[in-house]
Amino acid sequence: MSAIEILGRVNEEGRLEFEQPVHLPPGDVRIIIESLDIEADEALWDKQFAKSQDALKRMALKAIEEDEAGLTEDFDPDNDPDAV
Repeated sequence: MSAIEILGRVNEEGRLEFEQPVHLPPGDVRIIIESLDIEADEALWDKQFAKSQDALKRMALKAIEEDEAGLTEDFDPDNDPDAV
């Protein structure tokens, strides 16, 4: 079984709006409608981000120390060999 994810929204009249993909293979399908709770996702992000503040602060201080010790180099995006 292969899956195709289709995102959409329910409008004010309670009707589902989405763009139907083209060239779907014939056959039976199962449609599941899952409500996305953006506010809950944001609350979870805030909670996880708050937990990481100490680690982020330690990483920032270490980066500053390495820069002050001359262990870093300037970044030039025009000359980055990893740039695509």
